[in-house]
Amino acid sequence: MDTRKEANKLAREVVQKLIECGTEIDEYFRRFRELRLLEDRSPSFQAALINVEHAFFMVVQSMNVLREQLKLLDIAAKKKEIE
Repeated sequence: MDTRKEANKLAREVVQKLIECGTEIDEYFRRFRELRLLEDRSPSFQAALINVEHAFFMVVQSMNVLREQLKLLDIAAKKKEIE
């Protein structure tokens, strides 16, 4: 069974969701960064905010890896197999 068309369709849906989620995640990241910059009472809480920022960064990196793999899936789907 050739699942290339279905995989490409699903990949396009996922990429669209990644773009939507990425925009929201970026906004949350920005808001946490602003809070960290405003925090001047507790160095340990500021460190906790830095950890949250780092976690957001890791999520974005993972999303970028997924997007790249979806692009590679599209390339693989376009290649013709020798039958």
